[in-house]
Amino acid sequence: MKLLFITIYTFIFLISSAKSEECIYTYETTPEESKYTKQYSITTDREGHSVRIFSLESTYKDKKKNCEGLSLVKSYNWGYSDYINKSGPVKGHVTQIYSDGSKIFMTFEGTSQNPGGTKNFSNVGYSNIIGGTGVYKNISGYGLNKGEFNPETGYSKFEFTLKYTK
Repeated sequence: MKLLFITIYTFIFLISSAKSEECIYTYETTPEESKYTKQYSITTDREGHSVRIFSLESTYKDKKKNCEGLSLVKSYNWGYSDYINKSGPVKGHVTQIYSDGSKIFMTFEGTSQNPGGTKNFSNVGYSNIIGGTGVYKNISGYGLNKGEFNPETGYSKFEFTLKYTK
């Protein structure tokens, strides 16, 4: 009986392990696809220091498909930054919506830099996948991003890579 239980347990473990293949999905957000829908900046009592909150919405035109054969249709980003001379940390939350209606939920963190004299700011960061719906109900993983943006002009261009299992 004990041998039967171990065999069944091992079989179930192997099936669930084989079922959860890793996916690596890379996509871009272009300036034409993104729009700041809300943003507020508060200057503090130190010169060059401000705290900012924002909402960024992206509607994707590139219908590049991921490992499940789905394409990213829309994403919503809500975040806040703590800048000194427009450089500093940024954090927030993301909801991605895919072509079948499934969603991926993430948190993100990054660092923004404003090299002296440049029009746009650079940003590098990472995301933690914290959940999902539909085909992404049991998702786990992370993402990496790099790009440039300018909150004053509304410019935003990023490359993202998600690495996940379901």
